[in-house]
Amino acid sequence: MIATEINYEKIYENLGYLFYAIAASDEKVRPEEIQKLKTVVAKEWLPLEDSIDKYGTDAAHYISIAFDYLLNEGTSPDDAFTVFSDYYQLHSAAFSKDLKRKISKTASAIADSFAHRNKNEQKFITKLQHLIR
Repeated sequence: MIATEINYEKIYENLGYLFYAIAASDEKVRPEEIQKLKTVVAKEWLPLEDSIDKYGTDAAHYISIAFDYLLNEGTSPDDAFTVFSDYYQLHSAAFSKDLKRKISKTASAIADSFAHRNKNEQKFITKLQHLIR
């Protein structure tokens, strides 16, 4: 059996799409949601593993980079979720149980960061739970 190398840059980039979809689900990304993402990336994702890109940047920063890009572009949350979903379905073997738990925890933290979770955020959380179970 050949071991495949996990491309953390791509995983993190696609997680940026997922977390953006949740934050933007109500058509407005609030400062509290952005701050929660930055906090969770710093505390939970940066220490997770030590992959870096060719410029020496910790690959976990790709979560925020993708999120910021989508925010600037005004990408629809449905389109962003579809990108993550398509990636996940093609590369589900790269997502361990621990990684899936961390994804769910981060998604919930973003959804709960501003006036608790609304029905649109819950819709995406439910879709995520069905996808990664």
